[in-house]
Amino acid sequence: MIITILMTIFTIILLIIGLYLYKHRNKPFMLLRPENNQLLSSMVKYYGIIFIGLSIMSLISVIINIMYFIITILIISCIMSLVMELTLIKFLPQK
Repeated sequence: MIITILMTIFTIILLIIGLYLYKHRNKPFMLLRPENNQLLSSMVKYYGIIFIGLSIMSLISVIINIMYFIITILIISCIMSLVMELTLIKFLPQK
């Protein structure tokens, strides 16, 4: 029961991250300026789509409630979060 509640919260967080990234593909956010850099804009767009897809898969895992599928989605989501952060960090302005 608690895993279902936590996975539902996780699904909502993934969806918020995905929608935020997708909506900000042509608007500045944090220290990034994707409207000035086409590569950054496309990367933010693709990461937004990936996180929206992961949230849909996470919702499916909540519905079917198979533990191996839930663990797989958690691992993939964590790895994608790490990859996103490591790739977007190179676009931060240098001082």
